[in-house]
Amino acid sequence: MTDTIPRPTLAEALAANPTAALEDIARAAGVTPLDVLLALPAGEVTALSGEHMVAALDDIASWGEVTFIVNTGPVILEAKGPMHGGTVAHGMYNLKGKPIGGHLNIATCAKVAFVRRKLFSSETRSVQFYGQDGSCLFKVYLGRDEARQLIPAQIAAFDALQARLLAA
Repeated sequence: MTDTIPRPTLAEALAANPTAALEDIARAAGVTPLDVLLALPAGEVTALSGEHMVAALDDIASWGEVTFIVNTGPVILEAKGPMHGGTVAHGMYNLKGKPIGGHLNIATCAKVAFVRRKLFSSETRSVQFYGQDGSCLFKVYLGRDEARQLIPAQIAAFDALQARLLAA
């Protein structure tokens, strides 16, 4: 007979490690990262329809250096630099420029989320994009200055984009 350790509920996993990566909390609770995102405390997240993906990415292109993250669990890939916007063709948002480039399938985006939360010990702001299956497609974190503080102009751009998309 094998003893199995019961898995914590989502609320328990979030309470046990509230500043962990959403993917880590999701794995602990056996849920999707989107489930965790939607369970965050009030004020930490504003989740909008994925139909706003292109508008969000076009706006982010004017923000300067950001950190683009893809977290698959065993791999956390980060690229720092400006996003140079993109073009839409064949159902894809085609990122142009370097160091952040690639092709993003627009139809797979179910949610665009504006997230304000501590990640480990740092205050963060990010725009996160979630798939139809509840996985996180990718995240775009605001940049930091030499003192490791969030860049005020990017915070203002983040807030303005969120307000504009909420009103759309």
